[in-house]
Amino acid sequence: MTLKIGTARAAPGRLTYGQYPLLDHPVGGSDAMPVILAQGDPRGPVFWVVSGIHGPEHAGLQVIHRLLTRDLARQLNGTLVALPALNPAGLRTMQRQAYYHDGDPNRLWPDGRPARQPEPDDDPPSALEQAYGRVFEDMRGAAAVVDLHNAWTNSVSFVFRDRVFYRNDGPPAKRKRARAAAQKVDAQLATMCAAYGHPIVQELPVKKYLARQLHRSTTAAVTNLLSIPALTMELGTGHMPDPAIVRAAVAGLRNLLRWAGMLPGEPEPITGIKRPDPGYACRRCSTPRVSLACVIHHLCEPGELVSAGQPVAEVRDVWGRSIGENVLKSEYDGWVMARSHGILYYPGAAVYGLAIRDDLPTVQPYPKDYFKS
Repeated sequence: MTLKIGTARAAPGRLTYGQYPLLDHPVGGSDAMPVILAQGDPRGPVFWVVSGIHGPEHAGLQVIHRLLTRDLARQLNGTLVALPALNPAGLRTMQRQAYYHDGDPNRLWPDGRPARQPEPDDDPPSALEQAYGRVFEDMRGAAAVVDLHNAWTNSVSFVFRDRVFYRNDGPPAKRKRARAAAQKVDAQLATMCAAYGHPIVQELPVKKYLARQLHRSTTAAVTNLLSIPALTMELGTGHMPDPAIVRAAVAGLRNLLRWAGMLPGEPEPITGIKRPDPGYACRRCSTPRVSLACVIHHLCEPGELVSAGQPVAEVRDVWGRSIGENVLKSEYDGWVMARSHGILYYPGAAVYGLAIRDDLPTVQPYPKDYFKS
């Protein structure tokens, strides 16, 4: 059976192009997401790569353009599905969100909770959320999904690995099966991360993860609701892609296609990027935070290892005088993903995005009230 995504129809040995209808505008015209299909042997697996869900994050488009070639299509065992612009409105306006949805578009994917009876005062799902719901259904049966993003200016290229949840209710046999299925997906995520070859950062602890709606991101929804391994790749600076990171991401994705049994050959080396390795698993954390309005002089570079108690920034006023604690120190061991944007800070603002030691399990049960709330 021919694979069709939007208006694009896959054809063996070829790249094919089309559009995925998104929404109609009230003043006429419409928005659509571009679709690219690269197919070799149609009997092989299906692998999805998406990007552009946040408007200022452009590196993913370049990665997809460089990855999907006619030569790749001829080599593939299976089909590579690419959606390079999940949020065309945001890309046009260089805004994180779309102008027809008030909120982060990467918090619109299904959450697994049962549908509620609509309340008259509640807004229904936006046209954008409905479109992502259709994309989500089309992803069923995929071997893996990758979502390409960008983090901060000059940040290290790294992978966000979601925590995997399972339902811990019902009979013991059902709970055991759910946990085993979650552990299987988590093990696949670990081997995916190893194949991609970029630094790995695990997600926030469960309460903060759910509070920030991260379970409704593309990769979290696919991993936890479809039991398909999915990873978020953060490709450094977004508005002006770093060519070295783009090359390293293309090499990493080709290695992932090898991991999925879709591409022949030995893994390609990952070069040209920083690959900090503290020797332990890490999760993301915005830290340290300033206690007063100030100007910061950063003392650490992205990719640098840090230890608890190490000075990481000087704290000054606008005239250059030392104020407050004079020197800001790290509270944790870990490494620097990036410096926060700018050097002028208000009280409570975080100076760095750090990857700090993570001893929390990557597989956990959903909170008891998750499916009731």
